[in-house]
Amino acid sequence: MKFILYFIFISLFGILIFPEFYIVLAFSITLSIGLQIFLKSNESFMFREWALFLYASNYLLSPAITYQLNPDLVKYGMKITSDEYFSLAFPGYILFALGIFLIPNNLFKPEFRKVSQVTLINERFLIQLTITGIFLRLISNVFPGELGYFVYLVSMVRFVGAFSLFASNTSKYGWIALIVLLVELYYGFLEGMYHDAIMWVIFFALFYVYTLKPNLRTKLLGLGSLMIFVLFIQAIKTSYREQVWSGGKEAGIETITNVGASKANSEEILGDDNLLSTLNRGNQAWIFASTVNRMDRYKDFQGLTIVSKYTEAALLPRFLAPNKINSGDKEIFNQFSGHIINENTSMGLGIFADGYIAYGAWGVYTFGFFLGLIFSLTFKLVERWTKISPFYVLLLLPMLNYAVRPDCELQTTINHLAKSIVVFGALVYFTRNRFTLESAENQRKLLHLSLMK
Repeated sequence: MKFILYFIFISLFGILIFPEFYIVLAFSITLSIGLQIFLKSNESFMFREWALFLYASNYLLSPAITYQLNPDLVKYGMKITSDEYFSLAFPGYILFALGIFLIPNNLFKPEFRKVSQVTLINERFLIQLTITGIFLRLISNVFPGELGYFVYLVSMVRFVGAFSLFASNTSKYGWIALIVLLVELYYGFLEGMYHDAIMWVIFFALFYVYTLKPNLRTKLLGLGSLMIFVLFIQAIKTSYREQVWSGGKEAGIETITNVGASKANSEEILGDDNLLSTLNRGNQAWIFASTVNRMDRYKDFQGLTIVSKYTEAALLPRFLAPNKINSGDKEIFNQFSGHIINENTSMGLGIFADGYIAYGAWGVYTFGFFLGLIFSLTFKLVERWTKISPFYVLLLLPMLNYAVRPDCELQTTINHLAKSIVVFGALVYFTRNRFTLESAENQRKLLHLSLMK
């Protein structure tokens, strides 16, 4: 109900300042979700709302702003008219949101008192788990292909361990969460790929707010710092990549420091060029629009052929499907998006573009709904795991950290989610006795710890 009130209020305000109905609607939907996250994050873990905010920002607000700008200022222009674009994007987004909320669950108000109790009982084990996860992250690039991806996936237990320890005793274990995030930031800077690092910082922010419930002033300060952080990364990204990828500089702390120092000023961070660059980076819609433009010219709609290739690549090992597409393969993007990119460029078609390639407009609506439904089913699965122990709510983060990103390839989403269910499902199975509070052994440990205090 409060979301509807936010939406009405922001819409009335938007009508006064924006010339077009679609930009008012895009502005109202995105900011209403953002306001909901900001105001209600103390009461609920806002993972679902964060996913909706990301998709609204990329597919509604960013293109709405882009259509209003001088085309000479826009690096990635929209290749179809605004009416054509939003007739696809708005229904697709609404159906995506419907899919997310279709299956009711009680996952997003976990009892962190119980999570803290479970963490306390397994304190030593979780420290070991976190250290193991950090070590696996450090060596994951050594392993080839699918084995390397499996090691990387298992390494994400470091976030589960660090976040739970942080929530149970912030003053004692805050350093562990900090180290885990710094490792992720370091690899993001080193590789010139910042998506994972930014996503985990935001996940931690949502987790921090729900567990510690800071006041409004602290949240405002945190929001401002987060926005500056994102703009700072955007400011240094291009310069760093140029120096490392084509300028002969070595990827490392020295180059990161030098580039960061040169960009660490308000003119670089808040300047028009950086703001436009950030808008362009957050406008996944331009790839969607380019795909629509290309498909309308050639009419070579694929049905479920491409999705079948994605599913084969995600579910079958290489020895059963030797000709399956590789992770990060740009062939499908180059064929259908209307753009040609090289192997060093990170771009994905996104769910709406994949839907349009399959069945045109109906594909956008159908794929949007089914992606939301996949999210919803994943929430329900994790909720079932929390019946064993509320601790397992934290597994939601490594399971869906890719899927919540609008720029993520559908192949990556399917691959990551399928393997995550296997890996983390096995983790639940083998640790269920350790993390359940109902066992006599754990009840005895809780009583002992209470007496020790």
